[in-house]
Amino acid sequence: MVKKELILPPGTDVDKMVIAPGVKVGNFLWVSGSAGAKDGKLPGEWDIVAQSRQAMENLGRVLEAAGTSWENVVKVNCFLTDAARDFAGWNKVFTEYFPKNPPARTTVGGDIAMSGALVEVELVVIVP
Repeated sequence: MVKKELILPPGTDVDKMVIAPGVKVGNFLWVSGSAGAKDGKLPGEWDIVAQSRQAMENLGRVLEAAGTSWENVVKVNCFLTDAARDFAGWNKVFTEYFPKNPPARTTVGGDIAMSGALVEVELVVIVP
């Protein structure tokens, strides 16, 4: 029987954890959505590029903890608070991480739970 395994990057405070940063089942990894914040602080109040990069850095720590990498990402879901305004900035960062052979992707506009966050990104990944 295949079991669920929580993926916890170094420094994860499990006592305060409300959601798992990542969940691995078999050779698939689902990475929870990450806003573009570090230690609860946003890098730029209206800077979609800085927030997108920070979100991707946060997700990268989960990939590393699971023993996989950006090359194995098969699906990206991105939520933007203002898709019309911020799509180009998000797309710039996306192409930095996936310059060729990009994964499937969905980008939608909507509210994000963290006040001031412009972006939230989640991943589906293969773990070799």
